[in-house]
Parts: sequence; C-alpha cells; structure tokens
Amino acid sequence: MEYVELLRARRALIWYGAILFSCVALGLALAFKDGPPRIQMSHASNPMIPVQYLLAGAAFGPLILAAFLAVGLDAEYKTVAITWTRPISRLAIAIRYVAVDGGALLAAWVLTLVAVFAVVFAIGIGKYLVIGPQVGTFGLLVFGAAVMWYGLVVLVTTLLPGRGNAIAGGSWGYALIVPGLASIPFPPLLHQAMVALNYLNPMAYIGNQGSGSHPLIIGTIPQHAIATWLIGLAAVAIATQVWTKREVPA
Repeated sequence: MEYVELLRARRALIWYGAILFSCVALGLALAFKDGPPRIQMSHASNPMIPVQYLLAGAAFGPLILAAFLAVGLDAEYKTVAITWTRPISRLAIAIRYVAVDGGALLAAWVLTLVAVFAVVFAIGIGKYLVIGPQVGTFGLLVFGAAVMWYGLVVLVTTLLPGRGNAIAGGSWGYALIVPGLASIPFPPLLHQAMVALNYLNPMAYIGNQGSGSHPLIIGTIPQHAIATWLIGLAAVAIATQVWTKREVPA
C-alpha cells in the first residue's frame, strides 16, 4: 500500500536531489574557476539579504514535486479492486499515502534550503543574511503553497481518475498562465473571473511578497499563509473522502 508511494516519493527525491546538487556543483565550479569570486554589495549603505527571500526560493523544491507526488492515489485507480481487499479502512490507506507525500515535500524543502545556503556561504555573502520579523510566517506561507498545490491536484485527479499525469502537467500551465491572464485588460466581468482564478493558484499567494508591485491577491503574509493551508488541507480532506467511495472500475 503506502510502501509503493514511499518508493515513488524516494525515487522523485533522488532525481530531484541529484539534479539540484549537480546544478549547484556546476555553478560553484564555474564561479571558482578563476579563484574565489568577489561579490560587492555596494548598492546600499547597509546591504542585506532577508532570509525569507531564501525561503521563498527554496519553496520551489516542494512546489516542483507537489503536483507529481499528488498522483499517487490516482495511480491506484487500475488496481483499486485489490486495494479494497486489504484488512484496513480505505480512509487509513489514503491518509498513509498523504503522510508519505507530506514527508517528501518537507524533505524537498530541506534539500533545497541546504543547496541555497551552501551557495550563499560558498560565495561569501552569508554575512549579509538577516532574519526578518516574519521569517517564520513566511516559511509557513511558502510550504503552505506546496500543500495547496498538492491538495488541489489530488482533488482534481480524484474527481477525474486515470488522468493523473495530464492533470499534474496541466497544473503548471494553470499556475503560470492564469497570472498573465489576470493582467490583460479584458472586459470587467471576464477580468474579474481571471482575477478570481488566482485564488486557486498557489503561486499567486507567494508572488510579489515584499515588493512594491501590486499583488495578485490582496492580503498580508499571515493571511496568505492561513489561506494556503486551509485550501490545501480542505482539498486533501475532500479528495480522500471521494477516493474512499470510489467504485471498482469494470
């Protein structure tokens, strides 16, 4: 049961970690090929790198894997007749799958943070790191965005079984295209519809944090963090309930 998902998550993490650290190693090799790099941050009298920005960048780790881990329950669609014969409740099976995926998302975030901080300290700019007052809340936000993405993909794949890979890939198109559509001057009603679609876009909750530009979604960082977690957990809860009531395909 969940052992299959554990193997799937481990395989995804191995591939992700190998690609990530290969890119880091290649980047550092190029940076140090002529000796230690000299980086001067003279754009301000007190240059600084807020840690929450690194957390945001590291969030792309679990975000990249979220959609693809979310197809685990859907992968059981063809063998659900066998799954239902297990001496365990259907809900318990679904929860175990979700727990494995949640651990994999957390591991991806940690791996990405390690890679990011390794680069920062290797090139000598670690001394510019500062911990902002909302660093913990921002951490909850970026990981919550991954949970939200995971939950929405699980929900859609549960409602449309057998199409997991297509839905996972399509979720990236949705996340990248919808923000652009919201900035196009459509007629008022259509424009509001495009804006509303961003409330189901995890990337929109992270975008523009700390910048002077107009955010896609109005609200503070704590409000965005709460929203992502609520949407993600609600989607997972609905999806698992739907999955437990799935009929055996003919």
